[in-house]
Amino acid sequence: MWATAVLADPTGTKYSLQTLTERAYENDAELAGSEWRVKGAVARQRQARAGSLLPRLRLHSIAGLVPDAKGDVFNPPSDTTGIRGLGPFNQSELEFVQPLYTFGQLSSLRRAAKAGVDVERAALADKRLQVAFDVGQLYYGILLFWDLSDLVKRLTGELEEKQDEIEDEVDLPLSGPFKLRLALLDLEKQRAQVAERSRLTIAALALKTGLPEDSPIELAEERLLPLATVVPALEHLQNLAQQRPDWRMLNSGILARKALRDAAKSAYYPQIFLAGGLRYAVAPNRTDQHNPFVKDEFNLFSGGVFLGLRQSFEWDMLGAGLDKARAELFELKSIEAMAARGIRLDVGRAYGKYEEAAIGMASAEEARHLSRQWLRLARDEYEFDPGQIKELISAFESFAKTEQEYHQSIFDYNVSLARLERVVGGPLVAEEEEE
Repeated sequence: MWATAVLADPTGTKYSLQTLTERAYENDAELAGSEWRVKGAVARQRQARAGSLLPRLRLHSIAGLVPDAKGDVFNPPSDTTGIRGLGPFNQSELEFVQPLYTFGQLSSLRRAAKAGVDVERAALADKRLQVAFDVGQLYYGILLFWDLSDLVKRLTGELEEKQDEIEDEVDLPLSGPFKLRLALLDLEKQRAQVAERSRLTIAALALKTGLPEDSPIELAEERLLPLATVVPALEHLQNLAQQRPDWRMLNSGILARKALRDAAKSAYYPQIFLAGGLRYAVAPNRTDQHNPFVKDEFNLFSGGVFLGLRQSFEWDMLGAGLDKARAELFELKSIEAMAARGIRLDVGRAYGKYEEAAIGMASAEEARHLSRQWLRLARDEYEFDPGQIKELISAFESFAKTEQEYHQSIFDYNVSLARLERVVGGPLVAEEEEE
């Protein structure tokens, strides 16, 4: 079979639509970028959470050599030359800051970070839907070209057989052999077109799924069949579309910017915090001073905890930050109502395409049935009277046209369902097969 030769995989691996879609998820560069953006948003959420519990907890420690210093303020060293021995020392300091009350600033930043994660996850889901739609369109396209190539091969073989039969016929009309030859030439042209389109589609699918470019692909399905899917009513689909990723992304973005606006408002108020720490230093070659009025930075131990308040008075800067946060919030809210109407319009348009494709497929199937009946009668007439070759060729041409339109209608129907799922934002329910 000509099409099988093009699509056969020498390794014997057969790829289903689901398998190819999973491979495309792993191979798509933009999808990988979206996954990393989700991880970045999760990391920012962790940072926002960490800001509520000991956002500053640090230990600073240094060590080195320091000159000897024995004695105290009443008994200084007898050596006044300034040249003394050296000894080791260590200084360590532990400090912490714990926010107590920030008038909602930290909680607002946490809400903004959480909504930011939801935005990136929705963007990732939207990209996955687009990848699945692209792979499905290529998958159905290959099956379409497979069926068309089989059709062209069958028709070519039968017409060539008729050509051999009429070479010795003398009672045929003058136009009979010419019409037959022209039909064969048209089939050869179609065969070349189908082969080229099939090659390009297979190459595109290989690129999308990460398969070797020069490796043929064998699909799990051998024929293009209409999908068995339950399509709900338009109103129900429009309600389902409220869960589509881009709508969720918009809503999460609005929540994030509301939280950032609230954080900008909180910046006007003071921040109350608890702070403190410990300081420790030791130098064995120096006398530890116990006089509270004498300080030696190389021998000490101290610590404390205090309550603090931080208030910003940069009113102009704070006001500009709040205005910026408000502008970004209302920028999204201004498109919210239009986006809701646009989603309903998108679903309605996709549903209309689905209904059009379903009617077209039913009409193509009826036309296919009629052309087959015509071809059957034309064959019988030709067997009885070879002079009816013109009628047979016309029947062949009608059969080829209706068969091609039928396979194309199945492709259009399947793609319309895939597009409807893409617009709604999730898979539709498949029909259960009867036992």
